[in-house]
Amino acid sequence: MEKEVYKVKTLNFEGPFGVLLGLIEERKLFINEISLADVTEDYLKYVNGLTDLSPAEIASFIVVAATLILIKSKSLLPNLNLTTEEEGDIKNLEDRLKLFELYGRLGNNIKINFGKNMIFAPLERKNSGVLVFLPDEQITTNSMMAFAHGAIGKIPQKIFLPNVEVKKVISIEEMINKLTERIENSLKFNFKEFTGKAATKEERVVVIVGFLAMLELVRQGILSVAQENNFEDIIIEKQVEVIDIYE
Repeated sequence: MEKEVYKVKTLNFEGPFGVLLGLIEERKLFINEISLADVTEDYLKYVNGLTDLSPAEIASFIVVAATLILIKSKSLLPNLNLTTEEEGDIKNLEDRLKLFELYGRLGNNIKINFGKNMIFAPLERKNSGVLVFLPDEQITTNSMMAFAHGAIGKIPQKIFLPNVEVKKVISIEEMINKLTERIENSLKFNFKEFTGKAATKEERVVVIVGFLAMLELVRQGILSVAQENNFEDIIIEKQVEVIDIYE
């Protein structure tokens, strides 16, 4: 038994451009304004016979019919002045019809040649479970090693910071308390003896805080200080209260 071929062809599938192109080809005309004016009557008769299409589908035919009527009017009335938009509609219809004809011819060629001269045979596209790696000629052992070294070299390196002993910095309140306690136990002492050396950064901070604490106690009248010459050590003494004998 011969296999029955099921074909589907509707008016909507051909569309208004398919109908219009068929009318032009029947008269063996070129696609231009003259041919479009000549087939206007035939196209309008075709539109009047449409019955099984939806309103949206019929509207696409009417749009083309309106442009054809404009082209027909221009051919009958050479002095008819058209707007820029109307001229554009005519040019657009002509260009789209030429593209439709080109796509139709290319579509027939594709239909004829479909399945022939295939690059990959159907069996070659199947996954046989065997993985084949075909590297490019530029991929060699040396080039891969160079890529690997380059990638590894761009990885951020771990930075090891030196271990640093964190020392607590004494506050000025603590230093004032220490000075007050020291002056209660010793009526007179040297500033350097109290603060110690200033060799490191932390030790220099202690000296500065101690100096500020000393000035605060001097302001409060608790201490009295003396320095005979520049850059010599400061002598700290407890402030002696003066008793007014006339009270």
